[in-house]
Amino acid sequence: MRRRTRGQWLTALATLADLLPLDGFGKPGPGMFSLAPPGAAAALLKQAGFQNVRTEHVTAYGSWGHTAAEAADFLLNSGPGRHLLTQTTPSTATHAKARLTDALRPHEGDADLRLRSTGWLLTATTPDA
Repeated sequence: MRRRTRGQWLTALATLADLLPLDGFGKPGPGMFSLAPPGAAAALLKQAGFQNVRTEHVTAYGSWGHTAAEAADFLLNSGPGRHLLTQTTPSTATHAKARLTDALRPHEGDADLRLRSTGWLLTATTPDA
């Protein structure tokens, strides 16, 4: 299997490590990254009775807003971003948003800001298929 790459949105958030409590953020564990380890989602499908389970690591680009500022707003106003910001001061949160916006600027295009994300594509069949 080819080496997994980290999604660019996680790389951008990592620039805030000295401002926000990112300890372990983006690593497999409880929460939104619980199915990140290779085989974790496939094991659940097999346990649920699916057969011929196949897993493929995929990457895709997605639009995260029109500008770096919009993308930073989106990331910091999502559930995980809001949670991180509640653990700091308003001044630090403002500084974090400015830094994240700067980190995202190189990804701005003519019409939108695109970031590469990674994930697992799973296919399976039901027992009666």
